[in-house]
Amino acid sequence: MGLTGTCGAALDEERRFQLAISGGGVRTDLSFDGNRQHFEEASAAVSFVYRPSALSFQVSAGAVLAGSFTGSLGDYDLKPGFLASASIGYTILDGNGPRPYLAVSGTVSASIVPTRSRTSPADRPDLTATDLRASVVLGKRLFDVWLPYVGGAVFGGPVFFAPAGQSRTGNDVHHYRLTAGSSFSLPARLEAFVEGGFLGEQAVLGGLGWAF
Repeated sequence: MGLTGTCGAALDEERRFQLAISGGGVRTDLSFDGNRQHFEEASAAVSFVYRPSALSFQVSAGAVLAGSFTGSLGDYDLKPGFLASASIGYTILDGNGPRPYLAVSGTVSASIVPTRSRTSPADRPDLTATDLRASVVLGKRLFDVWLPYVGGAVFGGPVFFAPAGQSRTGNDVHHYRLTAGSSFSLPARLEAFVEGGFLGEQAVLGGLGWAF
């Protein structure tokens, strides 16, 4: 259920559904017509995964909890906001036996986050972002319980912001993320994951899912 494409990695023919909670933080840089803003965000989400075969489908909804948006357009604090996403994944190799684990996924997401200027409290524009992302994960299932993996994602989408009432459209400076993580199959049909994005868009994420 990692965001790079391991959602439902532990599901099988007897357990095709999964409910999961996840949370973490993201850090990156955005550019608005050459004006650079540093973005940091903490968020949490609830996800539902359905895996009828090698295909998996995931929908998520959650909240932006806090964060900051600072740079040449001004310094802003992020207030609680809304986020949602939908993903389709395909497991090419399941990682059992001598085979590696290999999966790909595509995700569309959107978020709306109110902000507040640190210098002009009346300046409270929304930060609205959309994102289309393609991901690949390569790993190996070990001891039937541990799946260490590395992954990569490329993405893009417009970000809308109106500091001091001036509408601007920007995008991420990096457009990619490289990730390393692990998924663990636990008792009681639980699955946990933790991963870190260390190059490009940076992120630390973790979650816990229950299969049924």
